Amino acid sequence: MKKKLIFPIMALMFFSLSSCEFVQNYYDKFISLDTYIEINFKCSKNGKEHLKNIKNIYNDVNIASDNYESRDGKSVYDLNHNRELELTDTLKSLLEKSIEAKEKTNGYYNPLIGRLSIKWKEAIERKSFVENEVISQELGIMNNSDIIIENNKATLIGDADIDLGGIAKGYATELVHQYLIDNNINDYLINSGESNILTSNRDTEYKIGLSKPFDDELYGILYVKDKSIATSSPKYKRTENDGVLYHHILSPFTGMPINNFESVNVICDNSMDADVYSTAIFVMDIEEAKKFADDKNIEIILCKDGQIIYQKLGERIEKI
Repeated sequence: MKKKLIFPIMALMFFSLSSCEFVQNYYDKFISLDTYIEINFKCSKNGKEHLKNIKNIYNDVNIASDNYESRDGKSVYDLNHNRELELTDTLKSLLEKSIEAKEKTNGYYNPLIGRLSIKWKEAIERKSFVENEVISQELGIMNNSDIIIENNKATLIGDADIDLGGIAKGYATELVHQYLIDNNINDYLINSGESNILTSNRDTEYKIGLSKPFDDELYGILYVKDKSIATSSPKYKRTENDGVLYHHILSPFTGMPINNFESVNVICDNSMDADVYSTAIFVMDIEEAKKFADDKNIEIILCKDGQIIYQKLGERIEKI
């Protein structure tokens, strides 16, 4: 089954003040990790080299997280297929981060949901759903499986498969974030579909439109800087059957799509955390989501039925 291209959920606009220092603006747009990636930054030298390096970072993570085809022993697909694998540095780090993310979210994010995730995606393409008996069987397989990493080798215990779709874009974007900081580039915007970083060392703010998943309207506008924002919603992968909405964001506890919210926005300092947390919160109920946000000291916006039903926003972010 071919992967579907995911388009950005958020409307993004890039603004920057002029500088006395001679700088150039560099921009590129390319496809990676099933979405359009937009890079926009200002620097005084080596801009083209930086763009090349940034694209290489996304490409490495794209290869490592691919669970649809072999990448010469470098991808999640290869590990799922062979059950043991000598890991590249990128795949090892990504797997380790996914295991940590499971612990940090109390299991609401689970990288071992791969088999069930594929079954739901195939059912959605057929405009159908996964039967309860199959869900129960797959949950048993997932819960009796594990990922063991020793030195540079990974072993899958049990019959579960790995899916890194809830962390890969945020992980890659955070690597690019750190790359830009390490190279003293402080005026930039990265739009990686549902995972975004916005930052500036000036007084500039970025204007972010939060779009509704089922029409072209906006919930509202945020004005932010020095923040990462991630959105989870069933906008692009969904179907309706007998009045019930089925989509690709699954609870690792029930194996079912959860419809407590129609979109979740997470605003925090780290793009990988924002990506993982938005996925995890989407399958929580509202009280669990509020407590989780408080415990992690993150900002969230929860939407349902075309309205914002809860928002926790700090002083640096203008309320909608």
